[in-house]
Amino acid sequence: PGRDPMPMMTRELLKLENTGHAGINSLFSKAHSMDWDLDRDVDWDIEISPDDPCIDPEWASFGRTATYGALPEPVRNSLARRELARTINVLQVGESVAQDVCAKLALVCEKEDHRNHAVAQAMDEARHHMAYARFLVLMDEEPEPIDGPTEAMFDSLLVSDDPVTLVMGEQFFLESMAMPLFERLVDHSINPLLKDIARFIKRDESRHVGFGVLFIAEHVKSLSEDDRLSFASSWMPRIMQVLDGSPGPRVAERMARRLGALGVDDPVGKAERMLEEQLKLNANERNEATSGRRVPHLLASCRRAGLLDPAILEPLGLSEHPMIDGARHGALPAA
Repeated sequence: PGRDPMPMMTRELLKLENTGHAGINSLFSKAHSMDWDLDRDVDWDIEISPDDPCIDPEWASFGRTATYGALPEPVRNSLARRELARTINVLQVGESVAQDVCAKLALVCEKEDHRNHAVAQAMDEARHHMAYARFLVLMDEEPEPIDGPTEAMFDSLLVSDDPVTLVMGEQFFLESMAMPLFERLVDHSINPLLKDIARFIKRDESRHVGFGVLFIAEHVKSLSEDDRLSFASSWMPRIMQVLDGSPGPRVAERMARRLGALGVDDPVGKAERMLEEQLKLNANERNEATSGRRVPHLLASCRRAGLLDPAILEPLGLSEHPMIDGARHGALPAA
């Protein structure tokens, strides 16, 4: 649902058509009726002391493992604060990427409601970026560099001009993947400023995911059987790779560096034990997903968009995947 990446001319703008999609038009209405003000609705006078972790230490990587829990409280707090700074730095860059994506969508989409949502979301993303950036300044914490895979994922969107690729990559894939992170930031924030920022941003991002799901659902319905399968085959393996993934050596190495910087004895050994313990915790969470008791946001978006249709899953060899089986029959999280 788009056009070649060429500017629209006046006569085209005179006859913009609306798809009439009630859901997408409703999302635009909510964008301005539920808007929030960066300066008025959050209290920037709240101080962040140097020893304030800002977030429950259990939120951090390996934060629920026994080895992490046995660390002294100041160490756990420092680890949580360090990871929070890194996470917010990635998020503020991601918001800038999303702002660029939305600016492109406003130019390449030819339907009025698609353009309206893109422009409204661009405003959201600008506000999110500013909120995260200002919070980082208050933390006065030098964030760790962004990792290569995340940078490559962002760059792949920044070089694209195809509206379906842009929406599928940003609003559908990245934002569905990030929804659990937004939820956990809200649930685990102990600094009131961070909690307010996370709460407002989560509300916005839920609306953005909604647009991605509705847009892709319409796109999938418009395709022939062969094209639908081709589209799904380019995305479903990547989605399942994310869902099947577990923390690996890179996360353990990062933890070892942080422990070493804090003067903790045997940082490598402790990080490796944390990784082993975390994998066991993840196995329990995976059981919840395969049983359908908890449907991951990414698979919930796939189900809502029609990407879990047996006619798609069987040719891709995914119809027997236990997580997909759980997602097809489990109760979906709130949209």
